[in-house]
This record gives sequence, structure tokens and C-alpha cells, in this order.
Amino acid sequence: MLIAGLGLMIVFIIGVKYFAVAKDRFERRRLIAEQAQVILPQPEKSALQTPSPGVVFSSFPAEVNWDVPFTSQAPHARWDALHQEACEEASVLMVLRYFSGQRITSPDDAERGILHLVAANEALGFGIDDTAKEAAALLLSQDSSLSVVLLKNPSADDLKSALSMGSLIIVPAAGQQLFNPYFQTPGPRYHMLVLRGYTDDFAIANDPGTRNGKQFAYRWDVLMNAIHDWNGGEVESGERVVLVVKKVQS
Repeated sequence: MLIAGLGLMIVFIIGVKYFAVAKDRFERRRLIAEQAQVILPQPEKSALQTPSPGVVFSSFPAEVNWDVPFTSQAPHARWDALHQEACEEASVLMVLRYFSGQRITSPDDAERGILHLVAANEALGFGIDDTAKEAAALLLSQDSSLSVVLLKNPSADDLKSALSMGSLIIVPAAGQQLFNPYFQTPGPRYHMLVLRGYTDDFAIANDPGTRNGKQFAYRWDVLMNAIHDWNGGEVESGERVVLVVKKVQS
């Protein structure tokens, strides 16, 4: 009886694990299929001009998609310890290149840029995981012509408004709450990505956590729920803050 009971227990455990794996695969396929069906606006070449201040929420365009250069945080697909933690540097690189009018021309170019920013981050005395404030300092250390505002407790309309006025947005996030189907399960504990645009239903991101991250469309409710700053470990309880970045007008 004992042996039979143990056998049933093993069968049950295997069945539960198989069901969980099958459910995860189904959900990944569903989310990937959803991405393929999202109709994105055509990328616009430049957001360097800033419209007049005083734009109200009812006036922003229905959709925006700035043409922001993309790289994954592992340009050569080497997901070693350094590149697993390089989402902040990759996000900063994309924003820097965009506002300087430069493209990311190759994986080698992206790798050089990321390694430069890793060194700059270390020189500033920051750790492996950057808070929003530290990411802002890293960004400004590389280009003082940019303006960075830490926007706390943003709404989706706040982000749409900022994007429509020519800003880009760097989002610190609890990575596992993003439910990106291209992340290795369960996803990064902490993550950072760039918002480049939006539609009514989706935030359009350049997400460096996957080679498939260019113009990745996150549902607004998913993205907003995932916004959390690094706080030393319990990311899901981290502050809700984003970096709103724009070019200072001369």
C-alpha cells in the first residue's frame, strides 16, 4: 500500500509539473500571437522638436511611435553575468543615440556602447542594478543637453502626453510582472526598458531583454502594474517612478 501510495504521489507531482509547463507554453504562444496581430503606427523619424507647453490630455495624438534605435542588452546573444544585468545601460544607450541623431549600426557598435556605459556606471559608484535616480545620473553624465524628470506615480495618460510632446520614457520595472513571452521563465527580477510610443491599447517599447524587443507592444494595464523602482530586493514594492527624457531646447 505504501509503495502504491508513493507511486500515485509521484504520478500526481509529474502531472502537476507537466500541466504547469503546458500552461506556460500556451500562454507564451498566445502572447506571441497577440504581438503579431498588433497594428503599430509607422515610426516617425524625429521627436527632437518639443511642442508648445500646456498640452492637455484630450489633445494628444491617438498614436505615436518615435524611430528609436534598438539593441538588446546582449548584442551578440552572450547572456553572461555582465549582459544579464545590462538592461539599464542598453536602455540609456538607445535614448542617447536617439537624441543625438545616431543609429546603432551593428552588434559590435551596440556592444561597445554598452561596455562604455557599464564602465561609466562603475565610475559613478553605482551597483549592478541602477535605481531610476542612478539611471538619470548615468544618462546626464553622457549628455548634459538632455533633461531628465523623475515622474512618480504616473498614469497612462501622463506617459502618453510626455511621449506625444517628444520625450522618451525609461521605465524601471518588476520584470516578472511584464509577462514578456520571450523572457526566459520566470523573467528578470528587475528590468529597465524604453517607451518609444503608444496606441490606445498598447505601450510601444524597445525592450532590451530580448532580441525580439524592438517595438514590443505591452498592454497598458500590464506595463503600469509592472512599474517599480529598484529597492534592494523586493522590487514589487518599489516606488512607481519613470524617467521622462527630452532634449533641452537651445
